[in-house]
Amino acid sequence: MERVKRLRAGLAAAVAVFAAAAWLGAAEARTVRDHLGLDVELPERIERVVVVGPLPLASVVAVYQGGDVGNLVGIPPDLINTARRSVLGKYAPGLLSASGDFYRGGALNVEELLNLRPDVVFYSGAVHTETYKKAGIPAVAFIHPNIGGSASTLRTLEMWLDLMEQVLGGENKARDIVAYGKEVEAEIARRVRDIPPEKRAKVLILSNYNDTAIGVSGRKTFGEYWCDAVGAVNVGLDVGKKNVNMEQIYHWAPDKVFLTTFTAMVPQNLYDNTAGPGHDWSHVPAVRNRDCHKFPLGMHRWWPPSTDTPLALWWFAKAVYPDRFGDVDMPLKVKEYYRRFYGMELTDGEVEGLLNPGAEMRRDFF
Repeated sequence: MERVKRLRAGLAAAVAVFAAAAWLGAAEARTVRDHLGLDVELPERIERVVVVGPLPLASVVAVYQGGDVGNLVGIPPDLINTARRSVLGKYAPGLLSASGDFYRGGALNVEELLNLRPDVVFYSGAVHTETYKKAGIPAVAFIHPNIGGSASTLRTLEMWLDLMEQVLGGENKARDIVAYGKEVEAEIARRVRDIPPEKRAKVLILSNYNDTAIGVSGRKTFGEYWCDAVGAVNVGLDVGKKNVNMEQIYHWAPDKVFLTTFTAMVPQNLYDNTAGPGHDWSHVPAVRNRDCHKFPLGMHRWWPPSTDTPLALWWFAKAVYPDRFGDVDMPLKVKEYYRRFYGMELTDGEVEGLLNPGAEMRRDFF
């Protein structure tokens, strides 16, 4: 009888311990609301992170963590290639050993994703929300402007960092970048506010360009933000994000043309009329005046949100209005910025490559 009592007491104690452990486990779990408005339950400790998207996000995580990316076990293969070709790989070399096998051929491979045993997945858009849910993977959505977020690259960066703080915790080593970016925005606005409407530069931004498509960036895209930030006229504003033909570009007659690093095209292709079959750029004022530019690539491409956005603001403002920003020495600003925010000393060659990316810096699609 005494033995039965002891057994019952032992079982009761075991049940109590199990219940306490379960309660503690529940207490350690936490809930975060993501940019899609979904409440996501996360473990208290995040040790393995996979970034599916948005594309620049892994570079932002790298800067958030001061270059320590040991917890980034999976990132988009496009981003791995970008890191190999840019100073991002020098800043956070651990990115080069992260896996990109979970995303190939433009499709998510859930089996490969599960093999990475992520504590959390970062993604953009709602297309895979149910996929993650069914697989039992905690997934946090980071809004990209094309799917409902702010078209401001700086505001988007700030939103990403705010959500990152909730998910990853620790010290946000990128927080001062946003504050500085707001100072740059204000200074640029001060310098251009007295330009009359008829004197504002007419800007064409080619978000993508290849032999078969000329893609422009208008309303509700980054192109709207860049032009608004420096007081320029975005000639493709009303088109939005669409492909156009050369006749439309002749009609717009832009003073400036900007190419992104999503395309292999560089300004020289426009000057030499080798950009695309049947595309005669010689009639475009910006080309005749050799006033075409390609967005730089540093920690990431300067066209979308990145931790280099404050530098991109200076660069774009000077390219559009060189007379008003003649005091802005971009190579010097890049060196000072990288020293201040990344603790990096860049060589003259690295700065030159950053500010003047060639065709090889295009985005590779997997």
